[in-house]
Amino acid sequence: MPHIVIVGAGIVGLSIARDALKRGHQVTILEQSSVPNPHSASFDSHRMIRYHYGAFGGYTRMVTPAFDAWERVWSDLGHAHFENTGAVAISLEPNDYGEKTLNTFREVGQEHEVHDRAAMEALCPHLELPAHAWGVTGGRGGPLFAGRIVTELAQWVLEHGAVIRAHCKVDAVDLERGVATLADGGEVAGDLLVVAAGAWISRLLQERFGNSPTFRQGLCYVDPPATYVESWRQSPAIVAIGDHGGYTLPDRRGAGLKFGHGGHRKPAKPEEQGFGSDLAAESAIILGAFKPYLKEPEGYKPTRIQVGFYEMDSSRRFNLETHSHGIVVTNCDGQMFKFGPLLGERIMGMFEGRQSAADLRRWAAGY
Repeated sequence: MPHIVIVGAGIVGLSIARDALKRGHQVTILEQSSVPNPHSASFDSHRMIRYHYGAFGGYTRMVTPAFDAWERVWSDLGHAHFENTGAVAISLEPNDYGEKTLNTFREVGQEHEVHDRAAMEALCPHLELPAHAWGVTGGRGGPLFAGRIVTELAQWVLEHGAVIRAHCKVDAVDLERGVATLADGGEVAGDLLVVAAGAWISRLLQERFGNSPTFRQGLCYVDPPATYVESWRQSPAIVAIGDHGGYTLPDRRGAGLKFGHGGHRKPAKPEEQGFGSDLAAESAIILGAFKPYLKEPEGYKPTRIQVGFYEMDSSRRFNLETHSHGIVVTNCDGQMFKFGPLLGERIMGMFEGRQSAADLRRWAAGY
């Protein structure tokens, strides 16, 4: 029975474990913290899935198979941790994210609808947009309830035979031999060693990833003005407003209304920065990016900052590095969650010879 050893119990590690177990393999998961790890990039109230990817048509094409993979997860868990609120990218100027998305939708044949400013403000009554603004919706989209997903996936893989070693620090990995060396000097060997350690990859593979760009991102949960509580709840997730890097997820199933702003991220490593936050200062930056487009902007009350770390280089493409008995999943850019189960299936398919490593790398990079 092949033995799959996985470093990291986020969405990627748990998804690989699930698929490996379904194929009859032995699975060991090594996680430096608790399982699930509340500080992992996978652990949040909700994360977004949508077809909107600007000019990255390869990722738009991957979303339908990703939804199919999630359906298989829901079948195993017994219920779905997703709500189809829809998603919208709002265009403010030529060739911005919304227009690039529209062009990609047309190119790949993705169903979509274009909304002028009046239609956008009817769809999102809490917004006040410039006269020239318009939006594009297309396909299913909305929140995946991430914390609940990784919690139940961890329980599922445990119940189906996985060995989960929590609070187990890995000091080194040998991807050619498939061996993980632990902080206590012990070793865990597998037929396949998967490193899915997220922002901690540079510590494990210092020579290869020590200088990889790692970022801290703070996401702001807010209480909206009473006038717009229900309109936010019933409106689609916002993928982008122009190119300013802002996005939102609606408050469904008690997850809370979340605002994110790409301009708020900064280079940092988790072991250096930690997970503390300054609610007043950080919320002022994040909400400040949205204020020009909000009705009653002063009525938004920040409640907490969710801090996460991830790797992201200028390519903005997932990177899979394959070795004799190992594979490294990197450069996840905060975008990996929606593709986790699909990637798990594809990695195990490669292990069983159903796809070449080169094809898998190209596919994961969105080409």
